[in-house]
Amino acid sequence: MVSARDDEGELPVYPVDAATFEILLPLSRGQTFSVTLEYAAEIPPFPGGGYGTFSVAEDVVLLAQAYPLLLPWDEERESWTLEPILSWGDQVVAEVADYSVTVKHPPTWQVVATGEERISGSGITEVHGRNLREFAFVLIKNYTGASRMADGVEIRSWYPQELRGAGGKALELCVEALSIYRELFGEYPFPELDVAAVPLVRAAGVEFPGLILAGIEYYRRYQTGEGELIFPMIFAHEVAHQWWYAQVGSDQVREPWVDEALATYTSGFAMANWGLYGELRAYWERTYELGRSRNPGATPFDPLWRFPEGKGYGGIVYSGGALFFLELEKAMGRERLLSALTRYLTEFRWKLATGKDLLSILVEEGGEAVEGVIRDWRRAVP
Repeated sequence: MVSARDDEGELPVYPVDAATFEILLPLSRGQTFSVTLEYAAEIPPFPGGGYGTFSVAEDVVLLAQAYPLLLPWDEERESWTLEPILSWGDQVVAEVADYSVTVKHPPTWQVVATGEERISGSGITEVHGRNLREFAFVLIKNYTGASRMADGVEIRSWYPQELRGAGGKALELCVEALSIYRELFGEYPFPELDVAAVPLVRAAGVEFPGLILAGIEYYRRYQTGEGELIFPMIFAHEVAHQWWYAQVGSDQVREPWVDEALATYTSGFAMANWGLYGELRAYWERTYELGRSRNPGATPFDPLWRFPEGKGYGGIVYSGGALFFLELEKAMGRERLLSALTRYLTEFRWKLATGKDLLSILVEEGGEAVEGVIRDWRRAVP
């Protein structure tokens, strides 16, 4: 049940689908307004749907995409950008906004959220954040934490006590990845970064502004001596999203490659620092070919709906997209490519970029050689 009201009284609410509602406001452009929304939802037991990020598990409650987002306005179509909710991939297409949220919860649980958390009473946590692409949080209990200050940023790792070794390693990897990407592209924009070990399904990690959820199963595997490649890959990739998603937004449904391919390519710099680049490159090549065998008609530049039930999605968009950027690096040189990406970040920080925006900058910086790489990859279908 959803209800809405403004200063004048109740507002009509029109359902779009099971999780989306439209409220029409009698406003003119530039007018400020206040709307009060009231809604309730039953949180399903894990895994719920999608990656399991809206569900209840033992000692963890995951609440992603449970709080209203600031949708972008499409000037050409004269409508809000509202994409379909699919069971694979990321669904967020949102402008940045400032969030101030009061979370009331059982006193024995702890809030880990996008933004900065402050306990203001028993079972009351205040969360404030600026320039957030979305607001998300998890509730945890029986967890322990480790933290480190790095260049003015507090980085915190949360995990069950029995996973202390993997939890400490996750903290170390995030600290190092953050330092590498700051050196390449510029400052990390938030005062803290949280990473929490949680149950996930069909995903090794999920990114939010200032918050990373990492699959707890990979922590267990790491502690038993497995996952020596995939465990650092998770944090190299998700930390990269603090630039390509949190700062530069995009339409993750229509053009998932714009942030996923770029985050995957960027992760290679951290993996190289850890002596794992050769294995990572082999993984990209192997999974790209596997993805193409599963979905031979798809390319790295396709929308989510071209990957029914996620068929071939990770291999084609993530790994194939990273290989595309490696071809660009070969064509224009690493320094010029990094310069182009820094320009892209500067021009579109806190905005929404399109694939056309990114490709235009790459072509302007790299010339005809880049145009040739783009043409080749756009028709990279067997």
